[in-house]
Amino acid sequence: MDDKSRVPTINDVARLAGVSKRTVSRVINRSDKVNQATREKVEDIIRQLNFAPNRQARGLAASRSFLLGLIYDVPTLFINDIQKGMLGVCEGAGFELVVHACHFESDHLADDVMTFMRRARLDGMVILPPISDVSRLAERLEEAGTRFVRFTSRLEGDPRKLVVTDYLPAICEMTRYLVELGHRKFGFISGPPSHVSSQKRQETFIEALASHGLELPPEMMAEGAFTYQSGLHAAKQLLSRDDRPTAIFAANDEMAFGVMNVANEMGIRIPGDLSVVGFDGTPYSTFVIPSLSTIIRQTDEMARLGTQKLLAIINEGEEAAEKFETMVSPRFVPRESTGPAPKS
Repeated sequence: MDDKSRVPTINDVARLAGVSKRTVSRVINRSDKVNQATREKVEDIIRQLNFAPNRQARGLAASRSFLLGLIYDVPTLFINDIQKGMLGVCEGAGFELVVHACHFESDHLADDVMTFMRRARLDGMVILPPISDVSRLAERLEEAGTRFVRFTSRLEGDPRKLVVTDYLPAICEMTRYLVELGHRKFGFISGPPSHVSSQKRQETFIEALASHGLELPPEMMAEGAFTYQSGLHAAKQLLSRDDRPTAIFAANDEMAFGVMNVANEMGIRIPGDLSVVGFDGTPYSTFVIPSLSTIIRQTDEMARLGTQKLLAIINEGEEAAEKFETMVSPRFVPRESTGPAPKS
């Protein structure tokens, strides 16, 4: 271009590549209607000019916004990891991510999500638990013809639109590991009882203990809220007992950090007097001392899988999502916070 200060346009790319603007647009939008040689030629010109297509104009030409939404409730560390994973896929596909926090127990939840979808002109949404477990919301989205993928703990609904966490293998492995270390008195800190994911973790842990002939008495269960503060409160409840547990499984890492803090304040050694296990596998689980044994939720895999499913639905229709897996299995990783049960 003669004027080096002028911002390059799609016309410049088309002229230098010797193709039409429509062909350039197809390359930008990753259409399969362009042969490989032409695609590479156009992409080379785009790089030379440092051309950045205008997202608004691109969206209008393709009748899309090229925006994906991420719907969530409580801003936990798990959500941060999901967001990072989704951004990696979005960048490669030419999409951008818009996040939106909702109130799970709001009477206007469905209206809130529908309003956000229309206002942001989203091409599709990924919905995280517990929002994803609200059946009325899923019904409203289906009625509106919205393209979405739900992350959930139960295989209920169209599997093409689901990423399901299978808790059983990892929780069973964790339980067996602790039992082999001699533990017989277990404590459990749940998330909110209204959350399906919390219910599922508790049910699965009880089943895993039963397979070893062990029970989880009601007095050894404390209700949390998937927050650090609730982990502190629940830990004080369990560790103040005369017959306190020798191992505590917290339903997420943040609550497990609370347990470790309380144990330290009470002079309870980890893992000498108490073993602690979390859930999620957040990066912070390796930062604390001792490092936290945890069930890693394979967040990267979940984020990638969910985003790929959603993009397939957007670009090719729901049938295209059938080629992707639905189930994701976490894995248990023992670290320094678990050890042999203390001798009586």
